[in-house]
Amino acid sequence: MRLLEYQGKDFLKLIGIDVPEGVVISAPSEASGAFERIGKKVVLKAQVPIGGRGKAGGIKPADDPKTAQEVASELFGKEIRGFKVKKLLVEEALDIAREIYMGITIDTRSGKRTFMFCDAGGMDIEEIVKLFPERLVRIDKYPSEALREYEIRSALRGKGFERELLVKLSHIAASMFDAFVRYDLTILEINPLCLLKDGRIVAADAKVEVDDNALFRQEYFSKLEKVDVEDYMEREAKEIGVSYVVLDGDIGLISSGAGLGMYTVDLMADEGLRPANFLETGGGITAKLINDSIRLVLRRGNIKAILINLYGGVNSLIEAANGVKQARESFAKDVPIVVKAVGNQQEEAWEILSSAGVHLIKTFHTEKAIDLLKEILSQKERG
Repeated sequence: MRLLEYQGKDFLKLIGIDVPEGVVISAPSEASGAFERIGKKVVLKAQVPIGGRGKAGGIKPADDPKTAQEVASELFGKEIRGFKVKKLLVEEALDIAREIYMGITIDTRSGKRTFMFCDAGGMDIEEIVKLFPERLVRIDKYPSEALREYEIRSALRGKGFERELLVKLSHIAASMFDAFVRYDLTILEINPLCLLKDGRIVAADAKVEVDDNALFRQEYFSKLEKVDVEDYMEREAKEIGVSYVVLDGDIGLISSGAGLGMYTVDLMADEGLRPANFLETGGGITAKLINDSIRLVLRRGNIKAILINLYGGVNSLIEAANGVKQARESFAKDVPIVVKAVGNQQEEAWEILSSAGVHLIKTFHTEKAIDLLKEILSQKERG
């Protein structure tokens, strides 16, 4: 179960972590009243269950009630990375001295709970950690182990934090870890956790996900309004005839089988790549289905590249290849596409794909496709 930001912040308040004053609204007409209730400059934040809202134009400031209503009118109904905005959080604007990052998740390979801290936070946290990995503090714990405040203090002291601030941050981290375990969470992330100029420490954002299998014993979450994560893109995928799930990454993924797709997702994660979606074509591959699938994947708007992993058993790969070529020639000209295609009529398909100008892998090994994708992205970043 994935919570919206305002729900996540209500949860943070429950476990003793400060959040900005805010009001949730469901229509533009409510924005001016929300501004007056808060009584100071605000930011209006689209409530959608996906990251990257700031860069997608989903967070905007307002200095007065009139501007708040105008911004709300602009944001309501806007599409943010595939989700229509139905609610806004109107929140006090913060006077920030410093942003940091705290998060807890489960390492899917080891099964350990992983606490992470970075002395910088905000929209560019992933880029910061990528460029300066030494700034990330990571503490792994087996399910039977607790995370003690003295362990956190020791780790953060090594990053230059001391005295009262060190104690406060360590207490917040320990509270998060305790709540992560007690409430059966799979993700608990504050990015950014803000140190304000007035001395307060406030969670400016909240990402909270609960294990669906544990909801029967988590009364707090079972009472919350459920987030409709089946957005219009997932409904459109059903019309196309594919299985589509939104993920929080920037690499489009298309596979010709669920098992093959999940295997690809795991390999991508091992290499630090984050899929934007899981899309499985099913058994009846046609050129139109592949063309429509690529179009659907690209509608997210943040896609750096597309990886297509195909195995042709009963299906002819020629149909799939023609679909890729059609998409490439019409609307997918600027995004790198890596295709691994092996199976029925592969030689003919390879010829079509080569003429389409995509990056082609002619082996069973998906690792080769991911290595090529990483190389392409690296070259793209270097310009």
